[in-house]
Amino acid sequence: MALLKNILLALSLSTALLAVAPSAMAKPAGKIENQTPAQTSEAIDKAIVQAEKTLAALEASKEGDDIKVLLAEFKTTKQIAKTNESATTYSRREKALGKLGKARLAYKKGKKEESVVLMKKSVEIFKEIKVAYNKFMNP
Repeated sequence: MALLKNILLALSLSTALLAVAPSAMAKPAGKIENQTPAQTSEAIDKAIVQAEKTLAALEASKEGDDIKVLLAEFKTTKQIAKTNESATTYSRREKALGKLGKARLAYKKGKKEESVVLMKKSVEIFKEIKVAYNKFMNP
């Protein structure tokens, strides 16, 4: 009887693993496997535009505004920035996303001034990414 239970348990576990494996191995959404230089440049430009849009919305926000709208802007900025698949700019992108995350957290905690300062730093780093990428592609 114990052997039968062990066999049934092993079968159920292996079936569960097979059912989950294909989805776990799938490529994350939004990733471009072999991004061309033009696509990379476009992704960097879109990230800069979105970051500036988020900064403008943050500066224009007032006490009592719906917090969810601005949090959605932060999320959109992060998603667009992550479409940049260049290894050349990866470390700078992570720095910019780190500042973006800290700005979002500060805004969520009600520290608007701190959030604006961090978001400005994030925008500056996004602009540095463009300069570094252009310098790398056109030495």
